[in-house]
Amino acid sequence: MNKIIFNLLILFILLFSNNPNANELLLYADNISYDSNKNIIAKGNAKIIKDGEIITSDLIIYNSQNKSITIPSEFIYRDSINNYYLGSSGKFDSNINNGEIENVKILLNDGTRIVGKKVIRRDQIDIINKGVYTQCKSRINIKDFVCPIWQLEGEKILHDYDNLFLYQKHSKMRLFNIPVFYLPYLVTPSPLRKKRKSGFLSPTLNFNFIDAQTSQNASFPYYFNIDIDKELTLTPILRYGGGIDSSQRFLFDYNQLISGGHLNVDASVDTKIENQNNEKWFSNGSIITHYSQNLNENYNISVKSALQTSRTYIRETDKDNSYINDASLSTTLDLNRYGILKYDDKLRLNISTYQVVKKNQDNAVTPLVLPYITYNYQNYYGKTFYENILHFYNITRDENSTTHAKQQRKLALNTNLDRVYYNFNSKINFKGELHNQYFQTKDKLIDNNKITSENYRFFPMAGIFVETPIRHIENNLLITPKFSLIVNSSQKNKNEISNEDSTNQTINITSQSQLNRFNGTDKLDNSQRFLYGFNITRKNLSTSFSQNYEFDAKSDYNQEIGNSRNLSDALFETSLNFVNTNIEHDLRYSPHLEKIRSQSLSLNNKNILGTFDINYFDEKKESNNILTTGKETFEFNYVSNKINKFSTISFKSLYDLVDDKGDEYVLGYEYFDECFGINIDFKRSFYEDDTLKPQDSLTLMFSFKNLGAYKSSNLAVSEQDKQDINWENIGVSNEKFQ
Repeated sequence: MNKIIFNLLILFILLFSNNPNANELLLYADNISYDSNKNIIAKGNAKIIKDGEIITSDLIIYNSQNKSITIPSEFIYRDSINNYYLGSSGKFDSNINNGEIENVKILLNDGTRIVGKKVIRRDQIDIINKGVYTQCKSRINIKDFVCPIWQLEGEKILHDYDNLFLYQKHSKMRLFNIPVFYLPYLVTPSPLRKKRKSGFLSPTLNFNFIDAQTSQNASFPYYFNIDIDKELTLTPILRYGGGIDSSQRFLFDYNQLISGGHLNVDASVDTKIENQNNEKWFSNGSIITHYSQNLNENYNISVKSALQTSRTYIRETDKDNSYINDASLSTTLDLNRYGILKYDDKLRLNISTYQVVKKNQDNAVTPLVLPYITYNYQNYYGKTFYENILHFYNITRDENSTTHAKQQRKLALNTNLDRVYYNFNSKINFKGELHNQYFQTKDKLIDNNKITSENYRFFPMAGIFVETPIRHIENNLLITPKFSLIVNSSQKNKNEISNEDSTNQTINITSQSQLNRFNGTDKLDNSQRFLYGFNITRKNLSTSFSQNYEFDAKSDYNQEIGNSRNLSDALFETSLNFVNTNIEHDLRYSPHLEKIRSQSLSLNNKNILGTFDINYFDEKKESNNILTTGKETFEFNYVSNKINKFSTISFKSLYDLVDDKGDEYVLGYEYFDECFGINIDFKRSFYEDDTLKPQDSLTLMFSFKNLGAYKSSNLAVSEQDKQDINWENIGVSNEKFQ
């Protein structure tokens, strides 16, 4: 023990005698000695510790003259951020900032592995010669060695710990040890990166073979970290070769956080810059903008806009965009003002316009709304809640139709009252609505005549709602009978008024208890009715029943939903909820026809095999007081639990029970481990025309942690179409990897 203490004392004297202010370098070993050249030799469980960095080996030599550390045998080096280096030999300076490691194996703190013949460390940069980079744990056995699922090989790999990038020269990617692509130069984000950095993202190369011609396109996305609250991704896509297409496409994705809001701009521009003798460099483009901001404590503004130069441009260039199924693209501006007369009142100003994008769509469904204004004011008068809604719109079109006028203005004041009493062991709720409306309508088409009119409407609505709960404590049973009497004005809705905002509510128990069953106020529910029903709950069971007795079976609402009798259809809703199983059943029964008009049944179950969803829907058509077959479908969904930790299987089936044929089948397989993912999805869709073959779609996607994903186009096509298959580079969340 005394010998070890003496050796350590000599070590510290030698290390720090020339520089008393140097950072402390500690050396530990079972045996410490020094030779005539003043080399300190540490043998047996030797360790060097400095500033949280540790080197361990059986033999460490420190040269006190040139301040260098030599490690002639295998060693482990752990830096200050818990990255590990394993080498057969190596050398470092006294600060351990610079050094060389032979036959290096690097394990970064996120699990990434880098193996190389030699690494040269220069401060915050590692240069690895003949390196291999992967984030996979080796598990694929090929012949006599084990290799990772994927790896990137580079003649040289430069890992910049300061800027957090991996630069690779002559990079080759191997998948299951099979080379899949080569790039002379590749830059990827460092796995250690936690903050946003500007730089190139993974490029994409596509090769298309069309008949006897070949074309290629390449994309080189670049990410701009403009500021802490601003970012831009620019993706140039260059097409070249074959004389088929030599255009370019530039994609812009801009995001900015604003104090109290957010701005997002997605733009796409098609050009033909490289074409010779081309005077028109701009071909087509689109811009989609979302902007919202709290201007101050009282004002909020929101702008949503989607514009395109060609009617089908977005549909052709961005097949995942939600706008592709819309009949029109809208541009809307909303300005909200809070606290004008009271802290919780609200004023809304809206301006909307539309661009038709689908064929056979006239301007009757694509209006210009300038402006649309609502003002809400609510308060309590004693125990009575009341709300005033001031409503104005001005809607114009280029042409009229049988449904919509060419122009309509509306000024309305709606007053809502609500008062609740608790008495006689019951909840008694009084509700009232008072509608004052003024319409100016121009060129409404009625019997092939264009009618211009002005209309004023005073329309009261009132109702009383009573609930009396009855509880049986021993059986944990709660029965709540419900009764309502609703009396509305009997005025008919005029044909001269163009219906701009009213639609029928979905027929369910909740909607039937509303004073106005139309969703909107251009049409008003001119019915008087008595509503009765009940709700029963017991443990896992809940069931509800509701039915109306209509005093006027010919009211506008009843005519639109097809009810011609005083006694309406009966509605039932039942649910069973257990820990792993949920069952819901909705039913609409016609007492006059003594048949079920519609019903839906859904079952959700989780068990050791996975999650099962079964949905059944049946809806009949009524013709001359006879219910005939309408729509009847069966849907089955299944997602397995994890298989061997990493795999899941999914299946979806949609079957038409009326035509006795499948509408859609989807089968999917997904595998995600800590570094690699693969998705195989097959979809078969059937056409209404049985003479047409079903459409099959098979897609394959490979995902690589920190690199992105590559998804194929449809593989299940004809031999000729298969020549057009390409791979698209897309993003994938690292949360998918386990």
